[in-house]
Amino acid sequence: MTMPVKELLILGENRLANAGISNAKGESRELYCHRFGLNQRQFLMEWQNTREFEDCESYFKLLDRRAGGEPLQYIIGVQNFYGYDIHVEAGVLIPRLDSETVVEKAIELIGENKYKTVLDLCTGSGALGIAIAKECKGVKVTMTDSSKAAVRIAKENVHCHGLSKTCKVVHGNLFEPLKSIFGKQKFDLIISNPPYIASTVIPTLDKEVKDFEPLEALDGGESGLDYYNKITDSAQDYLKKGGAIVLEIGHDQGETVADLLRNAGFKDVCTYKDLAGNDRTVTGVT
Repeated sequence: MTMPVKELLILGENRLANAGISNAKGESRELYCHRFGLNQRQFLMEWQNTREFEDCESYFKLLDRRAGGEPLQYIIGVQNFYGYDIHVEAGVLIPRLDSETVVEKAIELIGENKYKTVLDLCTGSGALGIAIAKECKGVKVTMTDSSKAAVRIAKENVHCHGLSKTCKVVHGNLFEPLKSIFGKQKFDLIISNPPYIASTVIPTLDKEVKDFEPLEALDGGESGLDYYNKITDSAQDYLKKGGAIVLEIGHDQGETVADLLRNAGFKDVCTYKDLAGNDRTVTGVT
């Protein structure tokens, strides 16, 4: 038994649309390309083809996962970030476009100050550190994360992007692994996209986020500031003189996190907005 591809795709689009997926057409096609290993050009040649029943069934299973709320990125295993394909799976936060503001400010600071060493705290998939290492030749990046799953995935991404000699991924919470492994090494630049959502807000998040992405990568404690407090308390100890810090923040945390940096002794503290006009990044220098 076979089914025309055109009909199969219509069924796929309807399945996702009925589940409330806003980009049902695009995502049904992306799942189809993922299932059959097709690029965009190959996909355009598919319309007159047919698929065997077994192939249709496997495609429908992917549609069911997406219709159930599982993020598309987990199903296809990849998210493009700053122009680079980053492998993601359950257990690691999916990189967002908003986080590219951290990369942009980091690249700017590296260029202006000739920084050579970067520490990426709460690295997750490694997206931030990898983008910086790819864009800034000669820069060494150390990444830490308390999640063993995140460390494994970040290491895979580092290897896939040919950065094994440039990036080092270590397991541990924030600065902890640096004390034993690196002897309290100091860096030119610290970056981080830490968990920053208040615990009480998490139940109100979209199903795709609260039910599928790792809680430990989202929950910033009662106020959402737990990680910022820990980072700002210790960051100066791990920064060289003239070094800098770049933190991603929630849209309503700009003033608070900026004050934390000032109270910790950082100077020239600035807040920057993302493409949507929301506060997204705070920077400071030693």
